Amino acid sequence: MLRGKAALITGAASGQGRAASVLFAENGADICVVDINDDGGAETVAMVEEVGGRAVYVHADVADAGDVVTMVAACAEAFGRIDVLYNNAAVQMSGRLLDCTEEEWDLTIATNLTAIFRACRAAIPLMLRGEGGSIINTSSVLGLMGSEGYAAYGPAKAGLVALTRQIAVECGPQVRANVIAPGSIDTPRFRKVAEAMNDGGAFVQGLEATIPLRRLGQPGDIARLALFLASDASAYTTGAIVPCDGGLAVYR
Repeated sequence: MLRGKAALITGAASGQGRAASVLFAENGADICVVDINDDGGAETVAMVEEVGGRAVYVHADVADAGDVVTMVAACAEAFGRIDVLYNNAAVQMSGRLLDCTEEEWDLTIATNLTAIFRACRAAIPLMLRGEGGSIINTSSVLGLMGSEGYAAYGPAKAGLVALTRQIAVECGPQVRANVIAPGSIDTPRFRKVAEAMNDGGAFVQGLEATIPLRRLGQPGDIARLALFLASDASAYTTGAIVPCDGGLAVYR
């Protein structure tokens, strides 16, 4: 599905980004693995190579403007092209509006919205000079519905939906842009949050009870949707917001 393509995936040292890196490689893509976790990034590269793919690792903090330019240039230098930009890296600052600090707000917006703006501005000219491309942006079900305690995260993810629609309008037909809106996905980051709670097991059970499919999502669930959006199988899909949340979006 992606033979001859090059994909840049941020937040690829674990979780959804790692699952997508391996799946994309299995389907023929060269992978630019981007993260700030060097050990995890190296592990993802090794996993890509194990399935017969090619990968390079780039240490980049997507909240840093210079790092964003560097990662896009590194992908183009390694593979001579960039066909898929999967903006997956994010931070999740929880907190109610009156408790959210200026620093938490700024970091969340910088990482979850401004970083994607910069990455798209850097990558799109390369796509336009080539054969076009597909941009996949990871929003969240929390960007589609209100939820107490996500004063910075929710607005950042909602803004990403609007940014993606803008890209779809301005950059078609050569470049497509779509949003994946995950729900609760069983990633290392999710488990870290749950384990920090007094009764994380009860929290997870209660959460699963609210999900129509009665389970947490797995990184592979997101990766398979991302593969569809990255490939020509979704050639007539742009500006779409696709929930992958076990049915939570029906409560909007």
